[in-house]
Amino acid sequence: MKSRKTAARLGILFVGAVVVPAGILAMLAIRAIDREEAYVEKQLQQTLSTELAHVASLIGAELDKIREELDRSAPSPAGADPGSLLDSWKDGVSLIRMPFLLNPDFEILWPRLTAAAGQDQVEFLKSNQEFITNKAETPVYANIALAFQEQIADLVQPKLDDQLKKTEVSSRRIETESSPQKPDLRKPALQRQKTIKDFEENPEVQQWVYQQAKERGQQSEMRNVAPSANVLPQKQALRQESIYISELKRFNDIIAGTSSGIIPRFSRDKLTFLFWKKGRDGRIVGGLLDQAAFRNRLLGLLPALYSPVRILTILDENGRPLAVPEESGERDWRRPFISQEISEILPRWEVAAYLTDPRAVVSRANLTALILWILIVMLVVSILTGGLFVLKTVRTEIDLAKKKTTFVTNVSHELKTPLTSIRMFAEMLRQGRPPDAGKRAQYLDLMVSETERLTRLINNVLDFSRRGMDEKTYAIKAVNLNRLAEELVKDQRPRLEHNGFAVVFRPAASPLIVKADEDALKQSVLNLLSNAEKYSDRAKEIDIETAGEGGRAILRVKDRGIGVPPSQSEKIFEEFYRADDSLTARTRGTGLGLSIARRIVRDHGGEIGCRPRDGGGSVFEIILPLGGPS
Repeated sequence: MKSRKTAARLGILFVGAVVVPAGILAMLAIRAIDREEAYVEKQLQQTLSTELAHVASLIGAELDKIREELDRSAPSPAGADPGSLLDSWKDGVSLIRMPFLLNPDFEILWPRLTAAAGQDQVEFLKSNQEFITNKAETPVYANIALAFQEQIADLVQPKLDDQLKKTEVSSRRIETESSPQKPDLRKPALQRQKTIKDFEENPEVQQWVYQQAKERGQQSEMRNVAPSANVLPQKQALRQESIYISELKRFNDIIAGTSSGIIPRFSRDKLTFLFWKKGRDGRIVGGLLDQAAFRNRLLGLLPALYSPVRILTILDENGRPLAVPEESGERDWRRPFISQEISEILPRWEVAAYLTDPRAVVSRANLTALILWILIVMLVVSILTGGLFVLKTVRTEIDLAKKKTTFVTNVSHELKTPLTSIRMFAEMLRQGRPPDAGKRAQYLDLMVSETERLTRLINNVLDFSRRGMDEKTYAIKAVNLNRLAEELVKDQRPRLEHNGFAVVFRPAASPLIVKADEDALKQSVLNLLSNAEKYSDRAKEIDIETAGEGGRAILRVKDRGIGVPPSQSEKIFEEFYRADDSLTARTRGTGLGLSIARRIVRDHGGEIGCRPRDGGGSVFEIILPLGGPS
């Protein structure tokens, strides 16, 4: 009953300490595997976003450079016929396709719509005359985050202050190290970056700002592309709307307060660019930019368009790529993996990245998931195996501790039994109670037999205490197994017969010479006799016989005891093993006799075994090589 309770407690401990944590760990790992595709996609998105942001910044810087170059090269024509000077500017600057000149009242001085006007001049005036003469409006684009910079700061600052307060309360000791640092907003560039970041990272702020722009009459358009990366579906849904808003303005309002610039204009869904510059005399010189030269200038900023991971390009106002690598194959250019709008000067233009292999995310996620599954299985198996090993070790140690407790109790009883017999016979002899000499001799024989039994028990205990230390040394010599068995039977017969046993000895016909330690071999045989005596039931019969078979010497001890089940024929030779080892068992024993007997026999190159006896009982055999171990 106690053993079952101990096993149940150990089982509960194993489940609580090993199985449950392993299960939780496995569940968390499986949950992570389920999100692996999103995680891989997010990693790629972050990497490509950094590259796109860099390219967008390069294009923005290049636009400023183009404006500065045109500003420096722009002429200051005078007189009534400025055409030759403007034509020279056009021929010398590849970016200028059609120059123009306005007086301070926004009247066109060049080109004039005359019979001699060329086709390019006619098309230019047809598309731009109303605008540059300040009679028509055109959309002017601005970054919505910068347009509402103050309002965004008012919305975000309370959240930042609340975060600072929480951080200050929770970590006052390391305030200077761990508290979020406010950016230095005295620098305009840093201030703009912070505003854009606050806008992009706060969906609620985005919704409010777009609504305010709509109420002011500022228009926003949907982007031409729909990025397929869906790591952040909420933010992605908001950012389908362009970050640039437009407001209709006339030419004089656009150029007010500045000296030069580039104005993007849509003409029949085609984006064109007008450069302008104010002269000292109030006249305005400018030109329509050459589309091919302008696009080639921007394309030259791109790194390699194709890599094993991604395809990079610039999409124009209609969502068409400005350049396509040969390896790109067929794909929907309006569905990039990720894209970013470039500048208010390039409305509806985006720099976009496409996965070279659209299945790359799934393939990489599947590979990582497979590796994680293997690691999870290995980890769980390792944990469970280790836990089972520890559980088995703990249970073995508990069983061993119980067996040692039983061993101490049984040894005390085993030692007490011969001592009681010796004391009883000694007192009877001292009192002169046996009247005849034959009885006294019998008592003396019994005392000697009990003394030998006591010696054997003590030797067993000593052998057990020395196990695991230095190997036992033996005094090897030639021993006649017949004579050894005969002497043992002679010494043990009085005690055994006194206890009601019928003892029969059948020696071999010829001497059986083995090389052995006589005392050690006697101890093994005595242990077998003791075992036969203990476990004999009503039929008290012990037969000892020796025989020589096939170059081997065999000593058999046969009894009519309770027998040994075949399933336990090997276990009974283990230390402390007993079919019934409870402290209240009818038959007591130390559980060491058979294990010590086997060790001694094996040290002599022999073997010991047990088998059932016909008619009931057991047969124990000691088999030794004739002439001793080789």
